[in-house]
Amino acid sequence: MRYNILFLTKWYPNRFDPQLGVFIRKHAQAVSDYCNVVVLYTCADSSIKINYETTISTQHGFTEIVVYYKKNKFLFKIFLNIYRYFKANLIGLRIAQNSLGVIDLLHVNVLNRPGLIALIIRKLKGIPYIVTEHWTGYISGNYRKSNFLKKWLTKKIIYNASAVTTVSNNLKQTMLSLGLTNNYTIIPNVIESIALQTTETLNSNSKTKILTIADLLDVHKNISGIIKAIATVSKTNPNIEYHIVGDGPDKLMLKVLSDTLKLTDKFIFFHGRQSNEYVYDLFKQIDFVVINSNYETFSVVAAESLANGKPLITTICGGPEEFVTSDHGILIEKNNQEQLEEAILKMLLIYKNYDAQQLNSYITQKFNYQTIGKLFYEIYKPII
Repeated sequence: MRYNILFLTKWYPNRFDPQLGVFIRKHAQAVSDYCNVVVLYTCADSSIKINYETTISTQHGFTEIVVYYKKNKFLFKIFLNIYRYFKANLIGLRIAQNSLGVIDLLHVNVLNRPGLIALIIRKLKGIPYIVTEHWTGYISGNYRKSNFLKKWLTKKIIYNASAVTTVSNNLKQTMLSLGLTNNYTIIPNVIESIALQTTETLNSNSKTKILTIADLLDVHKNISGIIKAIATVSKTNPNIEYHIVGDGPDKLMLKVLSDTLKLTDKFIFFHGRQSNEYVYDLFKQIDFVVINSNYETFSVVAAESLANGKPLITTICGGPEEFVTSDHGILIEKNNQEQLEEAILKMLLIYKNYDAQQLNSYITQKFNYQTIGKLFYEIYKPII
């Protein structure tokens, strides 16, 4: 039986950030193989001329409703923005209702705001909801620093959910330790199946190319540690290149560090934020990937690296170690500069020993659309 599922989400690709929450879109796409799916996302926009602007798309095989609401910058802006947020959701809910007819279940992604909407609907109409959580803030300590009201609301939403899923066991255990009690199931992210046209690296020169893809927030990703490691390793291995794809608040700081160490455009290359097509093309040209994060809930980059047939070095930081083993790369402690440098030196010697097709097949079998969609369907069935 195909159930009618409405996704409510805090993150989703939009006109300002086409990559925001793209993994949530992939979850919705996975579910759409088994259920009728509509996604509702609301987004503040101070540039629109009218108070509400709605876009509807079906290009991914299900209905996506994005309602932009005019963000107020003036007097009483908090109250007006809250009002417009709720009205934007009401506008989207009416469209979703017309599309689905009867809504069987609400699937909340990332708390708190969409969870509050789901909680209200549950109280008023009796429609059950589940929660899928991705947020690293539970692990980083940001949740603990939240105000009393936010923490109370999170607990209320989790407590009233019919089920909770997380993308890793580490995130599940952390949420439980914070008193967010419910029946948890681990359902990982979807990773696109990639047909490797060749297992050979399409290298344009004789250099060994290393890649990191990350938001440039150093307290999270510790890119500065990799830059310092490259400074050390390049002294004895001058035929290496380190490529960084991504943008973020610490981009300038990292560029200055690279410049100071005289590495920029010689050993280190900054690509900025790039499209998926650009990144997948770059994967064909590099030899291995480095992830030096202090915390992760899953690490899509780690999984995509393996899907592209590339081994990796990754920290044990909460997500990657749940699917990365010594068959796929090298695991190191976080914030351990010596281990990082030793791992890079070792990987320079052994990266060719990894079987690209085996790495690809491992991820394809584990994280494909059909597998993930079926896992969600099995969660929905007893609730509906």
